[in-house]
Amino acid sequence: MKKGLVLMVMCAAMLFAAAPSASAQVQTSNNEYKAMLGEMLEASGPVASVKAMIPQMIAMFKQQSPSVDTSFWDGFQKKWETKFGSRLTELYAPIYQKYLTLDDLKKIVAFYKSPAGKKLAAASPTMMSEGMQVGQKLGMEIANELQQELQARGNK
Repeated sequence: MKKGLVLMVMCAAMLFAAAPSASAQVQTSNNEYKAMLGEMLEASGPVASVKAMIPQMIAMFKQQSPSVDTSFWDGFQKKWETKFGSRLTELYAPIYQKYLTLDDLKKIVAFYKSPAGKKLAAASPTMMSEGMQVGQKLGMEIANELQQELQARGNK
């Protein structure tokens, strides 16, 4: 009986001793994942696109609070331009980890560093904008056709 108790205590002690090591491995792996995700978000373009919106947002806030000193707005803008990428990575990491492995991210980053990947990243904001216009046009087409068919059936 005493041997069994001693064995259980030793096993528990080994588990607790190994826990920080396992936790450190997970943390290191998680940090590596976040670093690669940050690199991917930077290379693929969304970070730059959203960073470009920060001055526009600040300009709107300036209009709402004209009495606030310009140096405050400049400092706030610089802070968020610096902080944005890491904050976005922190928020996106749990989402991306559900769907992409670290190896997947490495391959995606390699693509975005290639000439074709750089071209895609550079063209993406414009393509998205044009795509939204086309999508709106298609949505209007669908709505008009739906309205016509409902009217043809006597519905309003």
